[in-house]
Amino acid sequence: MHGNWAQARPATRGVDAPQHKGPDNDALLAAAVTAQTTDWQDSPVTDPQTAILDDEDMSSDSANTLPPFEAEPAPAAAADRGSFAAHAHTPSFLRNDASTSIWRRPAVRIGLLIAFVVLLAVLAAQMLIRERDRVAAMQPSLRPALEALCVVSGCSISALRQIESVVIDSSSFSRVRGDDYRLGFSLRNTAAIDIAMPAIELALTDPRDQAVIRRVILPAEFGARSAALASASVWTGSLALNVQPGASSDRIAGYRLLAFYP
Repeated sequence: MHGNWAQARPATRGVDAPQHKGPDNDALLAAAVTAQTTDWQDSPVTDPQTAILDDEDMSSDSANTLPPFEAEPAPAAAADRGSFAAHAHTPSFLRNDASTSIWRRPAVRIGLLIAFVVLLAVLAAQMLIRERDRVAAMQPSLRPALEALCVVSGCSISALRQIESVVIDSSSFSRVRGDDYRLGFSLRNTAAIDIAMPAIELALTDPRDQAVIRRVILPAEFGARSAALASASVWTGSLALNVQPGASSDRIAGYRLLAFYP
């Protein structure tokens, strides 16, 4: 039995036996890698970015090669487009001037003209009412029209008051007897038109030229028959005055006259 024993082999199941690589195995591995590399180099390049760029270049080239189709615009549409472009490039202040304004319409202009004439007439009427006395004195032919205008406005026409044209040409004041005095004076109108007759202020003064007695004499009191003093004329009048007793008549040494409009 001992002579039939065979040499036992190492078990290979479940245990990795050490492998010895020789020169032949390394050469085979290098040849396999080379073969695989050669196969990958023969395959086409599939870079995604490169593929996208190539597609865009192709699309741009095709776009440049084939011009886009544009329909021929209609004449009316082309005119509208041109007017719109001109309107868009025109400044706003020139655009407003070019546009049709409501103030340029004939009916509006006629209405404005009528309103202007009416306002001018109202202004002229107001000036006539204010200067009615002067206008009537300088233009007697307009007096009827002014009287009709005063009927509507409720005014009246009287002689023009222009005191700078009245000059006391001469005057006198003397005692008649006791406390009775007489005043005489002349009024000259230096204007070329009729003016209103003024009133007279009489001031009796003492030796120091201080007023002792003052009195206002209206035209009706000194005998004026008209309310107007004719142009370039002289009116002369006289008036008897009485100084009441106890009014310091013994102190009266002089007088002053003043023409004015009350």
